[in-house]
Formats: sequence, C-alpha cells, structure tokens
Amino acid sequence: MKTASKMSSGDRRTAIIKTARTIFVEKGFYRTTTRELAEAAGVSEALLFKHFPSKEVLYSAIEMSCFKEEGSKIIERLQSLEPSTSALVYLVHDLVSHILGGQSEEGERSFLRLVLRSLMDEGEFARLGIQGAPSHWVQKVTECIEAAKAAGDMVDGPVPTSLGGWCTHQLISGFMMHFLPTDPVIDYGISREELVSQVISFCLRGMGLKEEAIRRCYESKGICAR
Repeated sequence: MKTASKMSSGDRRTAIIKTARTIFVEKGFYRTTTRELAEAAGVSEALLFKHFPSKEVLYSAIEMSCFKEEGSKIIERLQSLEPSTSALVYLVHDLVSHILGGQSEEGERSFLRLVLRSLMDEGEFARLGIQGAPSHWVQKVTECIEAAKAAGDMVDGPVPTSLGGWCTHQLISGFMMHFLPTDPVIDYGISREELVSQVISFCLRGMGLKEEAIRRCYESKGICAR
C-alpha cells in the first residue's frame, strides 16, 4: 500500500474520501471533526484542507463519489427500458433479487449506512441519494404501472399510481436495512431464495398487477424464481 507521501494527488484524494466515508458512517456529519478525519486518513489537517477546504466540501465529495459509483449504470439501464407490464415485472424482480439475493456489494452497503446515518442527523445525504437512482427507478416503475393499466393488466386499487413505486422501493429498502448486519436482524423462517420469491410476489400484487399478467411475463422472459 502506498504511503501518503508517495501517493499522487488523485490517489490521496481518493484515499481520504474512502476513509472519511467510514468515519461519517460511524459518527455522522456534525460529530466528526477535521482532526479525526485527518488522523484516520494518515495525513495532517493542513494536507486535508489542501484537498478539501472544509468538512462540507469533503462531505460533498463523498456524496458525489457514492452517487457516481452506485447510480450511473443503474440510471442508464432504467432510461433504456420501454414502459410495459414486462418491464414492471423485470424492475421489481431485478431489485429484490439483487438486494435480498446476496448480490449487493460493499460499496452499496456502505452507501446505505451513510443514508441511515444521515437520517439520524441532518438528512442531506439521504435527500441527495433519493434524487439519484431511487427517483429514476420509481419514475420508471410509475410509467410501467401506467402502461400496465392501459394494457388491462392491473386491477383497480386504492393506491395512487405515483405512490406505488415509492411504497415498493421503501419496502425493499427496509429489507435491505435488516440484512446489513452479518447476522440478519430477523429470522424469516424460510430460505433466502424463498424470501426473494415471496417479496417479489407481495410487491407485484400489492401494485395491483393481475396474476395472469405476472405469470405471462415470467414465462415469456424465462425467469425461474418468483
């Protein structure tokens, strides 16, 4: 591993951001000092300020790095999807399988920890995070629900179309939070694979998607688990 003195300016900046992310997760924005950030990164406060003139600037850099890492590919993929019933099933299946199927990476878990820390503090990181991939996902889901309704694949229900995506996203996010610890908080009494199947079914039916439409989409796409 490179020492601070041998690192290029870009490498040092990246290392500081990575270390600071961990500190902010543990203590939050207001309870973290620049001295603690510098010590954790193995640099002087003067060097820290050379790269990041203030704690706010460093925090913003962390936000941007997280959003770039976690959101750019997701947003690009979402934008390429044409709204439809099959796209709706795909979106829910893909998100639940990714989050509950054990496929999430450490960067995503670190991102969620920052969101949770922010919710207990000033909330700014959480607000910015929602404006990224989550908002794009919900918007695409909303468009897909409207397309499914137009195709006759939805039953009438009390939940507004604009709320269906957020309800589903928040439910899935809640499960992800409980899987953050190495030993999950809740023992659901079923395998992870079965849990994924049950949550997908709950979300799709909760949105109002008809059983025959769900079955048709799974058969046409060759998706195995539901």
